[in-house]
Amino acid sequence: MIGLSNNKEFLRLSIFILWLINVSGFFGILSDQKEFFLSTSPYVLTLTFLLLILNHELSDKKSKIGLMLIFTLGLITEILGVNYGLFFGEYSYGANLGPKIYGVPYVIGLNWVLLIIATGSLSDKLIKGKIINKILFASILMVLLDLLIEKIAPKLDYWEFVISPVPFSNYLWWFIFSIIFQYIFLKTVKTKEYKLSSNILVIQFIFFGMLAVFL
Repeated sequence: MIGLSNNKEFLRLSIFILWLINVSGFFGILSDQKEFFLSTSPYVLTLTFLLLILNHELSDKKSKIGLMLIFTLGLITEILGVNYGLFFGEYSYGANLGPKIYGVPYVIGLNWVLLIIATGSLSDKLIKGKIINKILFASILMVLLDLLIEKIAPKLDYWEFVISPVPFSNYLWWFIFSIIFQYIFLKTVKTKEYKLSSNILVIQFIFFGMLAVFL
């Protein structure tokens, strides 16, 4: 990073901010101001991404190239998916994730990087031994989170598949791309920040899990 990655006060502030905006967002979505709070989704996602990046040591060129590669490949796979039905199945993005490029919101590229960093950092901390074990654990976390979000995404106008239920190919390719991107992350980013990463994952599982229950 650039000076904040070893700042414990900034880390605590980052965690507080993320819990605050997500708890507020949850109750806001359940209120009569639902549309307003949903429209803030790309800003919340961008802020989460920035806080995670600022709490990581990414001063070397290799780290930056690795994350840019994940961002670019993530967007490309989604563009191919949305426009040609490749990999994930036939689906389209709604209005609540912000501006798009070829039908895919820009923040989806950030989301790929965000989730890869969060799951990869936690896996790097928890799983000892061979890198393949870390990659598989992180990729399984990615699929579990996707399974949860898919249930609620259409109601939030995030994205929706043409057929229901969501095709198995979506989860299969999500897992495959997660493995590829986790390899890039674990090989290029030397220092991982797991405390904020673990909070982000807990927040996401609770946030989307509770919305699936109450919406």
